[in-house]
Amino acid sequence: LIKDWYMFRKMYDVLYRRCVRATLFSLAGFRAALTKEEAFRLELAGLAGLVLIMFAVPWPLWKKFFLTGSYLLILIVELLHSAIEDVCDLVSPGYSELIKNAKDKGSMAVLLALFCNVLLLIALILL
Repeated sequence: LIKDWYMFRKMYDVLYRRCVRATLFSLAGFRAALTKEEAFRLELAGLAGLVLIMFAVPWPLWKKFFLTGSYLLILIVELLHSAIEDVCDLVSPGYSELIKNAKDKGSMAVLLALFCNVLLLIALILL
């Protein structure tokens, strides 16, 4: 029983440390995006505006959660796009057609996420 308790305690400590460290890394990434990425700040302001509007709109709760959750996907895609751009700038500080293509594809992913969110908004309005 003591051996099992020791193993449980050790496993708990490892999981706790990993969760704390992962949270700290995530907060550092959020801080970096907030301070260095204008597009992320604009989209975050859009999320704040959407949440405020959702309080005023007399929709069912599921529509409000669905639209807000889908808007979070825009932020996720924007963060991935920013990460791609950062890695590209690190790998090749000069001009490269391949780097340009990678950045353009990331930008297109963000545009598609925005477009999907607009389509979802239209669908929710019509429902």
